[in-house]
Amino acid sequence: MTIFATFIFFLCTAWGFSPIVLSPVHHQMQVTQRKHFSHFAVKLSTPSPERAAEMGIREWPQQLKSGSWSEEVSDGQNLVRYVLDGTGDIEIKEKDGKSKVSTVGPGALLEVSDQATLMWRVNSGEMIVLTPGYEQAGLFLGVAVSLILLIVVGTTLLDAT
Repeated sequence: MTIFATFIFFLCTAWGFSPIVLSPVHHQMQVTQRKHFSHFAVKLSTPSPERAAEMGIREWPQQLKSGSWSEEVSDGQNLVRYVLDGTGDIEIKEKDGKSKVSTVGPGALLEVSDQATLMWRVNSGEMIVLTPGYEQAGLFLGVAVSLILLIVVGTTLLDAT
């Protein structure tokens, strides 16, 4: 039973199905390129691969995106996104209506620390976006329930033999 449960736990964490929320990476990066939006509370940067590894970015849960989607950032909320693969455009609209469009690609780190609307458009077919915490709660819950059922059924079958 213990080996089976350990194996399942290892698979979950290896695939990024972790409920642990990592803290945002504000003011902890060394960048090779940085764009500041003068009137936005937004940072768009490209940390070196070494610095990204130090920050643990490659361990963040990933989302496969295509087409277009939008995200809302509320007052007092922080949002962090890292583009692992693919290219696209992001339009950032602040609450006062001002907007800015930037092209993002592999290695782009976006940090938003004020109310804004982000409108993403993928240009390369698909884009892999990493987040510091697992944000697809419904999917996570489904995987967690499935794994619990798998453990129960597996241990029942092992005990029966």
